[in-house]
Amino acid sequence: MTIPADRSDASATQQRAPQGASSHTAADAAPLPVRERIQALDVLRGVAVAGILFANVLAFFGLSFMPPDRAAALQTAAADHVAEILEHVFVDGKFYSIFSLLFGIGFGVQLSRGGDAAMPRFKRRLRILLGIGAIHAFLIWAGDILMLYALLGFTMPWFARKPNRALVRWTVILLAVPTVLYVVALAAWLVLGSGAAQSSPPSRVPANMLHFFEAIGTGGLKDAFIGNLVFLGGRWADLFATVRFPKVLGMFVLGLWTVRTGIALSPADHRATLVRWCKLGWGVGLPANLIATWALERWAYLPPSVGGLLGTAVQGVGIPMLAIGYATTVALLVLDSRRFISVFAPVGRMALTNYLMHSIICVVLSYGFGFGLWWRTGASRAMAIAAAIIVVQIPLSAWWLSRFRFGPAEWIWRRLTYGRPV
Repeated sequence: MTIPADRSDASATQQRAPQGASSHTAADAAPLPVRERIQALDVLRGVAVAGILFANVLAFFGLSFMPPDRAAALQTAAADHVAEILEHVFVDGKFYSIFSLLFGIGFGVQLSRGGDAAMPRFKRRLRILLGIGAIHAFLIWAGDILMLYALLGFTMPWFARKPNRALVRWTVILLAVPTVLYVVALAAWLVLGSGAAQSSPPSRVPANMLHFFEAIGTGGLKDAFIGNLVFLGGRWADLFATVRFPKVLGMFVLGLWTVRTGIALSPADHRATLVRWCKLGWGVGLPANLIATWALERWAYLPPSVGGLLGTAVQGVGIPMLAIGYATTVALLVLDSRRFISVFAPVGRMALTNYLMHSIICVVLSYGFGFGLWWRTGASRAMAIAAAIIVVQIPLSAWWLSRFRFGPAEWIWRRLTYGRPV
């Protein structure tokens, strides 16, 4: 999760470069010419921040790590089952895909404004983001996405040298990699005769590590810290097991392509394209996610199985397509000046701050040193808490930005990037 564009607000760019500053720095400080597309990116980023919280909230309250028997005992209300299904179909994977798209757009914007001279600053921003992500992951919440974005971001200068057609090919290749690797794993599993696949997903936490996760909700700061480190190790193992890296990188590359083609920079000039993408995204993405949810609920992802392959392949298409459907829907609503969607713009301008605040608020609510709601909160209640946090962040972000140019975390990131007051 990152803020893709360095200058998402036109008013934030109305400053003069200090005497002696390089030409690309002066260009970065100049106002962006098309405010409409800036608004669209801010709003989309804000919507994605809200979606990221809904995607993470089940993990925040430990529901992703509960043993099946305990989960069955807690998730007794029909509302909890409905909430989990809706999360799988409409939320899971879609919003980190949107942020990946925005990350690629942000890189493309910086490159279009600064050329090759923007590369050193981009890499410096990534190093700082990596540091912020490490602090977040090790000391606050292990579900961090910032480190992954920062590390993969270092590959973007290589993609920047590719022509547009190659970017499209790489997007398709990268998004197809998880399915291809699953086919290879399934073939190896069948050849080795390792046994029949399980009919339902097993517990995501090994039995010998379960006590670390249980202590998160009952112990103090030390237990939370140790449990978070265990969670961090499992988190990165899961990123490898689910082949997350090419999924994220593929959307990075797609974002860069949308800048190259002008779609991201001037959405009003590409309205017909946005409408086509919107219809295609929803038309393909929604049924694909329904099928994937059904398949992966019926068959475990691991060990490999034919049912797991069905879920993985359909999900590999459905998640990016529905993410595109969401993104284009938001862009079209902004173009139509729908006021209800514009309330997310301040949230998007403070995306990094709001993302980190999600972790701080939910950790305090969930962990044992706080309110101890870990393993005591069903899915529907967790979703309601996420909605309440977003409802508060919308006016809070607007209030903050009416007094300050940047969110607190954004200010720190920029200050470290430029090495001077901003």
